[in-house]
Amino acid sequence: MNKFLISAAAVMFAAGAAWAGAHGSMSDKRVDAMKSIGGSMKAIGEGNGDAVQHAQNIKMQFGDMLEKFPEGSMEYRAKANIWTDWSGFEAAMGKSNDAAAKLVTAAEGGDSSEIGNALKNLGGTCKGCHEEYRGPKPE
Repeated sequence: MNKFLISAAAVMFAAGAAWAGAHGSMSDKRVDAMKSIGGSMKAIGEGNGDAVQHAQNIKMQFGDMLEKFPEGSMEYRAKANIWTDWSGFEAAMGKSNDAAAKLVTAAEGGDSSEIGNALKNLGGTCKGCHEEYRGPKPE
């Protein structure tokens, strides 16, 4: 049941990122990174592939995520409060980065329960950031 919920959340995340399409170079970079994260989260949740490699990919993607949000790059779904509340956005990204590091550690340990908990925690940090800093899909 827990694995199903994690997989469903990852699929929804990946599907949302897939709708992004091509909207501008900085937005494209953000969308590509989010798709990569979502794909790796889904693979881990479903037990497909090497969980360590997927977790490391997620960690790598978050490593330079802030650089993909230069001031004024309010393309596609990025909300203006990213830049008016930069410290809050930076803190939210930091939580996701920390959660990704814990996922790597859990994946390296190989305990499926710990991996599931770390994945769930990461999903929660993603959700928190998206609720605050990501706008609705354009019509």
